[in-house]
Parts: sequence; C-alpha cells; structure tokens
Amino acid sequence: MLPPNFTPGPWRRVRHRAIAAGTSGNTVTICEVLSGGSGIDQADANEALISAAPELFTAGAMIYKLISSGFLTAGTLATDKDAHVADCRQAIDALRSALRNASTRFTS
Repeated sequence: MLPPNFTPGPWRRVRHRAIAAGTSGNTVTICEVLSGGSGIDQADANEALISAAPELFTAGAMIYKLISSGFLTAGTLATDKDAHVADCRQAIDALRSALRNASTRFTS
C-alpha cells in the first residue's frame, strides 16, 4: 500500500479545539473544530476523533492488509455461521471503503 496523502501524524490538540501536526517552528494547523449547533460535548468528541485520524488510518490499513492477504479470514473470524460471516464481510468492505475515502492513493 502506498502511503496516504494527508499530513503525517501524530496530530495533537494545540489549543481549544485546534488540531495541528509537527513541532514548534514546523507546526501545521490541520483544522479547528467549531461547536455550531452540535453542542460542546459533540465538538469535543469530534476533536478527539479528528486528532486520532492518522493512527486510525494506520491501524485500519494494518488490519485490512492482514485480512486481504488471507492471514485473517472472514470464516475464521466469524466461525461458520452465515450471518456472522456476512457481518464480517460487511465490516471488511466498510474498512476498505473508509481507507479508500481517506486516501485516494490507497490500493487494495
């Protein structure tokens, strides 16, 4: 898999609801999260999710690689129950889609 095209992590909170990457003189602001009509709690949760995005992408890509290489399989993860196998395949498809949406350079 090619590396994603987003600003490398780690991303961190640098001030109230502002997320940045880099260090001191090389800090790059990723975004500022506004509460708008969603409320303070939801804005804080969005901030946490956004700041974890590079780590989530990396973890998802690692898991997807294990699954797509056959190291982990839908049947092994979900036993032999058809409903569980279908749920696992749906989760794998969702992970693949999320990784593709996060990086146009992702290849399966």
